[in-house]
Amino acid sequence: MNERFPTVGIIGAGELARMILAPAIELGINLLLFAKSSDDSAAQVVPHTVGDYRDLSALKEFAAKCDVITIEDEGVPLSVVKSLEISGVKVSPGSGSLQYSQDRAALRLMLAQESLHILRDELIDFQYQIAVMVARSAHGQATTWAPTQTVQSEGICTLTISPAPSISQDVAEKAQHLALSIANKISLIGVMAVEFFVKGDELFVNQLVMRPHNSGNWTIDGSRTSQFEQHLRAILDLPLGDPAMTSRFTVMANIFGGEKKDMYRPYLHLMARNPQLKFHQNKKEVHKGQRIGHVTVVGENLAELIEIAEHARDYMSGEIDE
Repeated sequence: MNERFPTVGIIGAGELARMILAPAIELGINLLLFAKSSDDSAAQVVPHTVGDYRDLSALKEFAAKCDVITIEDEGVPLSVVKSLEISGVKVSPGSGSLQYSQDRAALRLMLAQESLHILRDELIDFQYQIAVMVARSAHGQATTWAPTQTVQSEGICTLTISPAPSISQDVAEKAQHLALSIANKISLIGVMAVEFFVKGDELFVNQLVMRPHNSGNWTIDGSRTSQFEQHLRAILDLPLGDPAMTSRFTVMANIFGGEKKDMYRPYLHLMARNPQLKFHQNKKEVHKGQRIGHVTVVGENLAELIEIAEHARDYMSGEIDE
């Protein structure tokens, strides 16, 4: 092993950690995971230690093998992150940024100071939900991807469309500017999702997520630099990559467990029907309602792309059989 290449430790071993593997391999970056179980999605393919996220001594022992630690599982207590930092462990994003994803009161106060709208506890009559992925390095270089429209069903994201087709160019640019401003304000190091509710030309911040996010999974196939590669670049303080889209539109559909248990056989029909489809499996047990992967399709005709993605989603879940 070339010891000049750094080792990135990830606390958490879900599907997002799994998707960091491909760009890590391309960059020669070594990955280690601290997982809850060897059955976790990423733990099936990445060297890992199994332990409890609250076990500070075990985490310190794990961190000693790594050049930098990043958090994939939102269940890691902020107090644990702070303790790691106090002991000299480099964590990116750090506790100063992570607090805004775990403490809504802190988020509300910070945004109020910046004169930004944040969604209150009461309901708002919004028109659309969008997410903006943003990346920032320790040197302050920052990039953002095109805003993504997230389509929800019973509070669960089933489809994303990039760039968000239902908002104006002015609102899109405003959302990107706000995401970059927030990243700078909280001294973000890494990738972050800023979720917005849109009402007319007004933007309301719903939440911040301090890691690669499901709403940015489209970037694997639809951007010159995916959110996962960019996260590695950012936390290692490498120059950031080009976030430009590779085609006019990218549509991503989440696959949820349904009647079908065999997630390999559907390839025969779907790959023949739409060769441009890209598949991403999480290698999870197929249970009703559990997200087990996603499909992505890129191109110029948005209506056609949505039809292709939705058909693949419904076929793989067993809602349709042709």
